[in-house]
Amino acid sequence: MSKKNMYHDFFGIKINESLEEADLLNKISDYQGGVLYKLFDPATSAVVRNDIQQFAVKKKMHIIKTKFDDAKGIGFFYFRLGEDPGKESQRIQGFVSQLPEVMKFKFTTLKQPDPTRAPEEVPTAPVKKRPIRPAKQPPVDQFDTTGIQNK
Repeated sequence: MSKKNMYHDFFGIKINESLEEADLLNKISDYQGGVLYKLFDPATSAVVRNDIQQFAVKKKMHIIKTKFDDAKGIGFFYFRLGEDPGKESQRIQGFVSQLPEVMKFKFTTLKQPDPTRAPEEVPTAPVKKRPIRPAKQPPVDQFDTTGIQNK
């Protein structure tokens, strides 16, 4: 019998192995302030939203933007990036992954450009060309004496 099992048996601790953590779909280094999550049951969206807001207040993280679709069980929080985004992403990842209502989540922003797609050019107004000026003539010497003969 291992020490862990003996400890659990002695204190009467039962481990519920059916609980799993939510899956982080991308890397923790992809954190840019946004967290998008999907719930198992859309009816629990208000509870999860309140839990994340209380967590943010407790950790002194500022929520800038939120978007929710309660019918689909999808939510989005955008946090202001602090001095250490790596530490923030670990805190958020640890908290959101332990919520039993959350199926999966990822770090993102709402409108992220696709790196494989070329940027679209915005049509601009036609450029007006200036009229061409005639070339400048050298200044005429006021006292030009080349054509005058001395008498």
